[in-house]
Amino acid sequence: MANILVASYYSRWDLAEHKGRIALYDTSNQLIENHLFIHPAEFQVVASMLRHEKPLWFDTEAKHLRTGSEPVGEWES
Repeated sequence: MANILVASYYSRWDLAEHKGRIALYDTSNQLIENHLFIHPAEFQVVASMLRHEKPLWFDTEAKHLRTGSEPVGEWES
């Protein structure tokens, strides 16, 4: 299992095909994961995590995107 820090991402939503794609990159700008989404709600959840949470880690074995440790109720600006 490798937990890799997500440093940047690319996202797009195809208006004609109604599907999205999000690519995750590490601190060396190397591709970690390139994921296709067919459900708009799932795409929105992942995009929201990428916009609002920091740090984010990707587990390459389990295919989990997770936040770093942070206090309960922390207000992020």
